Amino acid sequence: MREFKQVSRFWEDLKSGRFAQMVRETSKGKSLRNSVEVYHVIKPLFAENNDVETVYCIFLDGQNHILAIEKMFSGTINCATVYPRELIKRVLALAATALVLVHNHPSGNTEPSAEDKALTKKVIFSLTAIDVILHDHIIVGDGYHSMSDDGWMNSATDQCRQFLSHQS
Repeated sequence: MREFKQVSRFWEDLKSGRFAQMVRETSKGKSLRNSVEVYHVIKPLFAENNDVETVYCIFLDGQNHILAIEKMFSGTINCATVYPRELIKRVLALAATALVLVHNHPSGNTEPSAEDKALTKKVIFSLTAIDVILHDHIIVGDGYHSMSDDGWMNSATDQCRQFLSHQS
């Protein structure tokens, strides 16, 4: 019976957001090395509202230590609008040098859509212009998809850097 109460309490904390708040607070100062670590840190945060797309940012310092994990945007069942200006405001306020963008697909499908890729390019461009690195864009659903792990992120970042270098 005691075990049932502990499991019940865990699920209660998870769904109420108390667990998500604890994850955000205890993650500060920890380092992230790869997409698997990002997924394990961020996945519990989507338990609060898993029926709408929600966008989190993990703001990092120069050694990839977590400065903050913040919910930046939320939307509907199949979209969330992201405003790069708001990302830049938080990057500057936190003195972040890098970030990881993470959002969920309530459908469970983790494949990036054309809109996801277009948004990622827009964010890469905006951040690169102020010397901030977008390490990854991760989509959480039934598992996760890392745009960095699949090589797409490097290609998009290279395209952005080439464009910016030709503009000077």
